[in-house]
Formats: sequence, C-alpha cells, structure tokens
Amino acid sequence: MKTADALRGASPKLRQVFVDAGFILDSHGSGESRGFYPPEDAAAREKVLRQLFANIRTTGLRGQYCGEFDLRDFLRHVRSAQPGIGIKRRDPVRRPQPATPAPAKPDRRTVPGRIGFALGLAVIVFVLLKYLAAAGATP
Repeated sequence: MKTADALRGASPKLRQVFVDAGFILDSHGSGESRGFYPPEDAAAREKVLRQLFANIRTTGLRGQYCGEFDLRDFLRHVRSAQPGIGIKRRDPVRRPQPATPAPAKPDRRTVPGRIGFALGLAVIVFVLLKYLAAAGATP
C-alpha cells in the first residue's frame, strides 16, 4: 500500500510507465505476507513485469521526480518476491476507515436537564425558606 501511495506522488511520466504496464495505483492487499504473491497471479505478474521493463527501456526515466517512491527498492523487492503457498499474512490489511463525524452536542440543555435544574433550584429555595422561618425571620 505504501508503494502505491508513493507512486501516486511521483512524476506523471513515471506513473504512466507503470500504468501502461498494467499496474493499478489503488491500494489493496493480496492477503499474502510481505515478500510473497499469490501463486495463481504468477503468469499475470510476469506479463506485467515484462511490459514494465520494456516501458522503462523505451521511455527512460532519467531525471523523473520519484518523491518517496524508490524504484531500485521496488525492483529489488519484485526480483526477490516468491509465490506464497499456504502462507498467510501476519499483519492484517489496513483499509482506511471512513471519517465519522463526532456526535453533535446540543448548544442548550435538554428537557430532562432543565427539569432537574428547576427541581434542584426549588429544593434549595424551599430549604432556605425553612431555615429562615426556623430562625424567626419572615419574608
């Protein structure tokens, strides 16, 4: 996923070389561990890589902005990757979660809050009046 993100930040010419070869710049996981690819993808993988190398030879990438995309590291990873037979991904694929807005807080008190406040105030006034009456003061 980091590779696709980094490639999207590279120069348009570099991106086009990969897209023309058959790469998709969407981030998704194959479910395989790092350094492995699904065995059933071997033929399609080889076809895409052959086209990529042909595109690189014909187009040339000298002077192209790569940003965070490291072409040498990518090629080293592609060369060392193996078909993953029965190997499951250790770390789960993280898909971005849609942003959920925070629940809106009411600007004013709710009805039960207002009732509670009024009752509390009434109790305080009642106790204050009882205290004053017991002390001998009349309102």
